[in-house]
Amino acid sequence: MMDMKCIIFARGKKPDSATLELAKSKKIALLSTDLKMYTTCGRLYAMGLSGGKEDER
Repeated sequence: MMDMKCIIFARGKKPDSATLELAKSKKIALLSTDLKMYTTCGRLYAMGLSGGKEDER
């Protein structure tokens, strides 16, 4: 339903093997960081990543 290109796991979380396989089959990149969610979102926003199609006005 969503046109996801990437999923980010924050606070050191790691995807399980089923998630890895599903992401691979759907060609979705998985990233992991030790940063908190708030910090991760702030850095992505500062680099120009918007919230999605609803932000494109």
